[in-house]
Amino acid sequence: MPSGDLISQLLALFAVLGVGVLLRALGRGGQVDAAALNRLVIDVTTPALIVSVLRRSGIGHGAWGAVAASMIALLACALAGIAVARALGLPRAAQGAAGLVGSFSNTGFLGVPVVLALYGRAGDAAGTAILVDSIVTTLMLWTFGVALAARMGAGGDAGGDAGARGLLRVLLHPNVLSIAAGLALHALPIPLPTWVERALDALGSATPTLVFLALGLSLDLRSLRGRVRPLVAVASVKLLLAPAIALGAAIALGLQRPVSEVAVLQSAMPTSMVSVIVAARYGCDGQFAAATAVVTTLGALATLPMVVEVLRRIVP
Repeated sequence: MPSGDLISQLLALFAVLGVGVLLRALGRGGQVDAAALNRLVIDVTTPALIVSVLRRSGIGHGAWGAVAASMIALLACALAGIAVARALGLPRAAQGAAGLVGSFSNTGFLGVPVVLALYGRAGDAAGTAILVDSIVTTLMLWTFGVALAARMGAGGDAGGDAGARGLLRVLLHPNVLSIAAGLALHALPIPLPTWVERALDALGSATPTLVFLALGLSLDLRSLRGRVRPLVAVASVKLLLAPAIALGAAIALGLQRPVSEVAVLQSAMPTSMVSVIVAARYGCDGQFAAATAVVTTLGALATLPMVVEVLRRIVP
């Protein structure tokens, strides 16, 4: 783990989230503003960040070990989420939602910015975080995740080619295209004009701030009413069990810092917002999924600093 007060860096990001919450409470912002920021992050600043990072560092060989550890955690927590929901007597649609939101992490929207804030753009950490997001979250969500939601839910609009359409959307997503561009620039390598480099760096550097500000603007605490017990149970799977399994897998696979730490951190992120959309679209309990996303995002205020401290103490 890099030197310096990493907990303070995390708390600084969550302070930005608090600004968003305050603006929402004062009526100075809300879902519409958060949606605009989200589009800016997804279509502009995150692709710029990915190109900037990968052009300099590429993706190290150890990153694939992090993918394996994160994948193990995801699959185990999908089963655990379903099992917990079933044990609490929730209906099948809610069980499917629990499997999705208990396993898929917000690795791109939150994980990559947090890793960048903790480790910077040099070394293997940033490239590893991007690879985990691309494979373990994005690719798995539109394949395994869609299949799970369609099986557990009412089917939604899941036509026979929905998975193929989803996969095509993944391949044409700005983040995926920016990964290809960044790796090509790194491999060749292709020099960029100084003004282009500075523009990419400036846009990419804005990503963490915009992400946490948008999250603060979008948090809706009303979605938590009446489901505290199952929400806490599934959130515990996501925020506590997932990083614990990823840590065990990283140690078993012999991963070294910072790759091992990135695998754990990515698994420790709150629920992926896209998994909420998938749950609702394919007939699972969308309200339960959305409420879990709120709980895990708020819970991460406490659990992420805990995970960072554990990693500092025990990861070789």
